[in-house]
Amino acid sequence: MRAAEIWACDELRGADLGDERLNLRLAKIVAALAEHPERSLPQAMANWAAVKAAYRFFANPRTQPEQIMAAHRQAVLRRIAGRDLILVAQDTTQFNFTTHRAARGMGPIGAEGLQGFLMHSALAITVDGIPLGLLGCHTWRRPDKDEVPRPGPEHKESERWLEMLRVSTADIDPRTRVLTVADREADFYDFLLLAVREHQWVLIRAAHDRAVEGEPGRLWRTVEAAPPLSDQLLSVRIPRGDDRPERVGRFTLRALPVTLQPPNQRRREALPTIGVTAVLAQEVEPPDGEEPISWLLLTTLSVTTFEQAAHCLRWYTYRWRIERFHFTLKSGCQIEKLQLETAFRIRTALAVYCLVAWRLLYLMYVARQAPDQPCTLFLTEPEWQALYARTHRTRIVPAEPPDVRTAVRWIAQLGGFLGRKGDGEPGVKVLWRGFRRLTDIAEDWLLFRPDT
Repeated sequence: MRAAEIWACDELRGADLGDERLNLRLAKIVAALAEHPERSLPQAMANWAAVKAAYRFFANPRTQPEQIMAAHRQAVLRRIAGRDLILVAQDTTQFNFTTHRAARGMGPIGAEGLQGFLMHSALAITVDGIPLGLLGCHTWRRPDKDEVPRPGPEHKESERWLEMLRVSTADIDPRTRVLTVADREADFYDFLLLAVREHQWVLIRAAHDRAVEGEPGRLWRTVEAAPPLSDQLLSVRIPRGDDRPERVGRFTLRALPVTLQPPNQRRREALPTIGVTAVLAQEVEPPDGEEPISWLLLTTLSVTTFEQAAHCLRWYTYRWRIERFHFTLKSGCQIEKLQLETAFRIRTALAVYCLVAWRLLYLMYVARQAPDQPCTLFLTEPEWQALYARTHRTRIVPAEPPDVRTAVRWIAQLGGFLGRKGDGEPGVKVLWRGFRRLTDIAEDWLLFRPDT
């Protein structure tokens, strides 16, 4: 059994689609796509019978995407168990199916005339930055102009943030604390108010210069007037969009408890004030051609020391893991090129691809954060032996497997990674290309390897 098959069976051992044959088919589809994440669905399957079985699976009304994600969530909860603290990054993305004219059940997205649907996700991450998988995922379509919108606050898109804040902490051992990390889209009063009322830990980037108690009365000026927590500068790796390499920035840190005032337009609701901590991180001497970064973070955590503020800034940079996850879904797994006829089938396929995208992301960050682990964490013996033989152009392989970082770099080289001094660590794009080639190389190795 190949490594992808072993992983898929373990990841989905909690799947319950009402029929054991469907559970088995799900594992086979996930394993095939994990081995060929960049290929189209017909190309990834082993033969035409497997292709037809995959299409029947996605069309089957019993294969609900929520059930697939529930099985994955069980695996995520197992990975979380025993940890003191995890981070949960929330974000929204949209999928564009405008050119897929035959797809039914889409709605407007973005600019005029674009059609597709949206997804809001919650990605669990360790305090070292390793993604553990999705704790929640919700997809929806916006109504067309001629449709009557559904009444009630539960149909506001901002409600997705509140719903996911509750969902992502459900069923987690109370001894494991959860810190939700989000970008400026989460800076709305109801989100912060819910976090305070339900004693949730959140860390978000401020989007609004809110009114605060005391002088000078505005959030940014109040925090900027606070003295730095230390003369020391903090060096942090700054993530960037898509697949661009990170860069290192040096920051001064300020932190101050503030009391946020309710928005003026909601005075009639008699909303309470909210007490949070504001952490201001300002970059010093950015590289030539780069704008200095100035991030104002709001958190329900108590932050009084330089070390605590440093943790907040580092944890906030891990929020980009979920953007990288969405990038992998679109550019690596190529979700927007799926030629399935209905939104239901596409969303079922999306649930499957979410597992594939997460696995790629997990392997990439394990190689960065825990590089000394053996590569048997994700490769079988024939796979790492074939990888070694292909990389070194030899038929003689060592008795012990290489470590994770070494194996990941070799796989990335199969996908076009050059590994030059200024290239940094490999990204998901070269990894998904490399995994595609590794599968074929491992099959050849099993056929032609020397007797041992």
